[in-house]
Amino acid sequence: MEVFECTHKGDLELGNKTISCAILSNGKRIITQTALFDVFDRPRKGEKRLEGFPSIIGAKNLLPFITDELKEVCTPVNYYQQNGKVTSGYDANLIPMICDLYLEASDHNALLDSQLRIVTQAGILVRALARVGITALIDEATGFQYDRENDALQTILKAYISEEFLKWQARFPRKYYQEIYRLYGWDFDPQNMKHTPYLGKFTNEYVYDYLPDGVLKELRVKNPKNSKGVRSKKHHQYLTGDIGLPHLEKHITKLITVMELSDNPEQFKNNFRRIFDSSNQLEMKL
Repeated sequence: MEVFECTHKGDLELGNKTISCAILSNGKRIITQTALFDVFDRPRKGEKRLEGFPSIIGAKNLLPFITDELKEVCTPVNYYQQNGKVTSGYDANLIPMICDLYLEASDHNALLDSQLRIVTQAGILVRALARVGITALIDEATGFQYDRENDALQTILKAYISEEFLKWQARFPRKYYQEIYRLYGWDFDPQNMKHTPYLGKFTNEYVYDYLPDGVLKELRVKNPKNSKGVRSKKHHQYLTGDIGLPHLEKHITKLITVMELSDNPEQFKNNFRRIFDSSNQLEMKL
């Protein structure tokens, strides 16, 4: 059984529901099993009449509308919770796919009376996803989410840095630390969270320095060291949820890949410069 790390957790406002969601170390966006039933306003209890499917699509009359893709997405994903326990969730794409299933079944007059309320909820969810989706797609296609009003430094800092620090969450996945330790030939103990002081310098140089100009400087102002040389919070706790954190997470994912392709620190530095410096040059040309 393959089990992934949970790198980020949160609550998603979708339509008229709030559901728990997470991002795993493999980049997959998931929802908890409970959230799947909550979002469709349906009790979790129910007879699984079709083996291998959650009960919300387990009725036999829905079988003609279940695609191979939906069958694949229905497979639970196992991951570690922050307390170390293993739990299961579903690929978040299952929500719009279930909406499509019920709406198509409704178009074919194939639903039971007891299933009609799910169609109503599916319509609400589809409209909510459409509103959020088109905004996110345009922002991503244009680079807007990382570059909003980038002609003014203060506007960038406001977009990236939150006025009030966020509740602590592990923004740097375990894989990040494992790869650094591997590159430098250090023994990695996942139970020991006291890392070498060099990690702070490494993170500043290869992560925070690659956020827009001025962001790291402002983070140091908002999150100063105390008399013992220790910061009371993590820098990422001050990043905004809509721009700062997504940029950070995307950068870390790419950085881990560069580390995985490197055998030692020197090779990593060369690979890093080749990948990230060329990316920055491309962005400036665009």
